[in-house]
Amino acid sequence: MPAGGFRQRFWRPAAGIAPGKAGRYPATLAGGCSGGDAARGFRFKVGPGPALVLGGLGAVLLPVAAAADPADDLQQLRTEIQKEISALKKQEAKLHQQFLELDRKSKLLDKKSQLLDRELQHMRAAGTGAVAAAPGVGAPGTPATISAAPAAQAPVAAAPSSGIEVAQAPAAAPAPAEQGQSAPSSSGGESAPIQGPSAAQQQARQVVETAPALSSGGVLTPKGQFVIDPSIEYDYWSQNQLGVNGFQIIPGITFGNIFANRVEQNITTAAVTGRYGITDSWEINIKVPYVYNTGQTISLIPEGTMAQLLNVGATGTGIGDLQFGSSYQINSGNNGWPIFIINGLFKTATGISPYQVPIITVNDPNGTFLEGTPKQLATGTGFYAIEPSLTVLLPTAPGVLFANIQDIHNFGRTQNVQNVNGGPPSPVFLQPGENPAITFGIGFSLNDRAALTFSYQQQHVFTASANHQPISGSPYSFGTFNFGLGYQISQSTRLNLSVGIGAGPNTPVAKVLLELPYKFSL
Repeated sequence: MPAGGFRQRFWRPAAGIAPGKAGRYPATLAGGCSGGDAARGFRFKVGPGPALVLGGLGAVLLPVAAAADPADDLQQLRTEIQKEISALKKQEAKLHQQFLELDRKSKLLDKKSQLLDRELQHMRAAGTGAVAAAPGVGAPGTPATISAAPAAQAPVAAAPSSGIEVAQAPAAAPAPAEQGQSAPSSSGGESAPIQGPSAAQQQARQVVETAPALSSGGVLTPKGQFVIDPSIEYDYWSQNQLGVNGFQIIPGITFGNIFANRVEQNITTAAVTGRYGITDSWEINIKVPYVYNTGQTISLIPEGTMAQLLNVGATGTGIGDLQFGSSYQINSGNNGWPIFIINGLFKTATGISPYQVPIITVNDPNGTFLEGTPKQLATGTGFYAIEPSLTVLLPTAPGVLFANIQDIHNFGRTQNVQNVNGGPPSPVFLQPGENPAITFGIGFSLNDRAALTFSYQQQHVFTASANHQPISGSPYSFGTFNFGLGYQISQSTRLNLSVGIGAGPNTPVAKVLLELPYKFSL
């Protein structure tokens, strides 16, 4: 392209243009300028009129020439714009999908909110009030669930004697939610149902597992969970006896000997109870006790005109009576209903029977006053027994009411009864009396770790029989006041301490039970 900004063009001679010699045209224009075509073999000579024409054509051709190159740039810009439009359309489609996903999540949260409202209505209907556990949506460990924290994190611990638990799935420790993570849903696009224990069950768990009086019934072991419950129990018995060997002339005047006895017994039982949850509402358990039994009999016996104090002691050590049990939770306790649990317990006779131990006979020193006193103490009852019971739990603000009804039925069997005269033992068919009991109490959850319970247990033992003949003086009744304290050490370990105080002459003076249940899964 010439320096003038337009391409060279060859023009035909026109008016005002004269050809030169030999067909050549002069290259001198009207302005006296050289056209630069001398090398091509011709020259132009342009007059004033044609020069004006050439100037106008140049003015027209200049923009056309200048627009020739930007056409490629416009085509490239158009291509880039089309690419941007395509990218924007893809972004729009992606944003639309995100909008649909957020809309689906919003509907899912609405359904969860409705479920939560229903659960809160059930809690209010049950009278739980403001429980220690505040429900939350989407607890870690269970997809799309409504769970409780922190009281729900409390692991399941044993009821003091039977180790029975309200059905519950284990709670998981909270974890930070990931940004942009949606709550999983069940098949069909519906939100997952409420899982885990209800607030009523959680409150019942926190309180009842510390109640020392529930010999049957408590809280259940969750499905697939094992609970190992080591425990140690101390029972102290004390009884005073007064006997008269003589005759009475008139009321208030008796001739003869007066005997005063005091019997004390200290029983320490170390036991291991194992429980396994077959389902969330059914568990089985076994208890293996080891008994260390010590006792003494202090007697004040006449010796002429004086009195002599005798002290006879005995011990007994060994395996006690093994126990096998099962518990089943009937309902969940919704809509204000109490929680009902049925329990069954079978006790063996693996311990040392009271009828197997040797006794003091009349032929022994001071046998006249101490006859029948055992030289060795038993570690079992000597009878097989079954113990059905029903436990009722009613969470109600600010505590939990609980009750237990049970009956101990001992199976009669023939025992070899020792002869106090020193003769051979005599086989006697013995049938212990029925032993029904009722327990009722209330518990309070002090915080998310500690709970306190108070209860009372009343028992009555009906008449026993020997060779199908009633034994005079065998029926009796007694009661026990109990209080317990439980503390959650960790999610898997709990410490329970309970104390019982006897009410009546035939009950232990004091009973202390310490448990340390540990929960785990295989």
